[in-house]
Order: sequence, then structure tokens, then C-alpha cells
Amino acid sequence: MRKTGADRFLDSMDASMSSTFRSLASGILGDGALSAREKALIALACSVALRCEDCTRRHMEQAKALGLTREEMLEAAAVASLIRMGSGLNAAAVILEELEYADASKR
Repeated sequence: MRKTGADRFLDSMDASMSSTFRSLASGILGDGALSAREKALIALACSVALRCEDCTRRHMEQAKALGLTREEMLEAAAVASLIRMGSGLNAAAVILEELEYADASKR
């Protein structure tokens, strides 16, 4: 597995701090109310939505290791892309609101 910037950073930290972070991540991503497979898809989608390529690669590797299919991973990425597009439209709506406010102020 390729080391990410986060891995390199954690490796440079005190061993107990690095171990604590990795233990927390392992605990969160393990089976619980959601399966590890479901959590892997969520993590992959979040990585795509955040546009972190290192995270996307890492979570894709983890998803593949858990037996998730190409189709499942691509569908999760499509959902993330939709969310990303929606947040872009919400940010763009600020322009509309400001223009409408300016127009209303002129009346």
C-alpha cells in the first residue's frame, strides 16, 4: 500500500500519537451498526467529495481488499460527485442572492 502524506506525517510523530490515531481509525472503520464494507464505500465517497487523491487511493485499496466491486466503488464515487455538484450550486446561489439583494436595494 502506497504511503500517503498523512501516513508520512503520522510516521514522523511520536509513536503513541500515531498508534492512537491509527487505532481510532481502525475502530471507526470496523464492523459495527454499519459493516466494514459499507463504511469503506462511505470513506471512498467522502474522499472523492473532498477531492483528496491520496485518500481516494487509500480508501479504494481498502474497499478492494474488502471485496467491493468496481461497480460499487464507481457508484459511490458518482454519489459523491453529485453531492459535490450540489454544494457547488449552493455556493453559486450566493451570487444570485447578492445580485437580488443589490437589485432590491436600488428600488
